Amino acid sequence: MDDLISYKQKWFEFLDYKPHAGQQKIHELSSEKRFVVASCGRRWGKSMSAAREAETLVTQADKHVWIVAPTYSTSERIFRMVYDDLIIKHNLPTRRKSLNEQYIEFEWGSFVCGKSAEHPDSLIGEGLDLVIIDEAAKINRKVWDAYVRPTLSDRKGRAIFISTPDGFGQFWELYLR
Repeated sequence: MDDLISYKQKWFEFLDYKPHAGQQKIHELSSEKRFVVASCGRRWGKSMSAAREAETLVTQADKHVWIVAPTYSTSERIFRMVYDDLIIKHNLPTRRKSLNEQYIEFEWGSFVCGKSAEHPDSLIGEGLDLVIIDEAAKINRKVWDAYVRPTLSDRKGRAIFISTPDGFGQFWELYLR
């Protein structure tokens, strides 16, 4: 765990990313806890924090990351941040990459991809180290329970749920835990 925290700090320095106190709390908790829930207002920096968490993982060997959102276009927000940092700005070596398909596979065996909760059948099959659930308050509970959660089992993966509050559904229940 200390290695991950140290790696994150070095990665953030490399990117010249200076998280505010709330974002720093997300980064600390995601180093310690398996599931992190961030219920924050608009323009708070949830997507930026999530992108940095994804980058921290996929720059290590053999790590598998998904960014899941209610729609494919919504998942593109965080995916684009990762793509811009790792591919455009730093030109990290890849086996395959596509901004349109929201997929990057690196030479060291790690990958990150954007997924839509609109088509749950596309959320079957992979073992993941991290899943970021963007706009979690707008995603049906069954998507998490039946499709996404099982992908974390094999690799003892982690999940980060980020969203603006929206009623008293599954996201609210997760937040209360």
